[in-house]
Amino acid sequence: AALKLNMKHLDELTTFADYRVPQVLRHWGALQYSKQLSEKVDSLEELDSEEEISIRAATVVCVDEIVCAMKDLSTNDACINAVTVDWYLWQVGEELNQKGDLK
Repeated sequence: AALKLNMKHLDELTTFADYRVPQVLRHWGALQYSKQLSEKVDSLEELDSEEEISIRAATVVCVDEIVCAMKDLSTNDACINAVTVDWYLWQVGEELNQKGDLK
């Protein structure tokens, strides 16, 4: 049987700040890292917890701002929330990664 969820408060959730969403946001220029952090990320060096938390926090803020901007521009009652934006960004990231376009 298919999983059926009753998610009445989906708008209260924020993005899932995993690895792929920050990659896409950085690729598109929405997130900018310091030179030092960029070098660590680009060389696949392990990040310390403060760097990791900073990237994840910036991702949450960025996605929340995207959601607000999209709602301001929306002319209908489309389901615009952080979860749907996250899902879109994650899928785009997977496509970009398969093409070899993501760092």
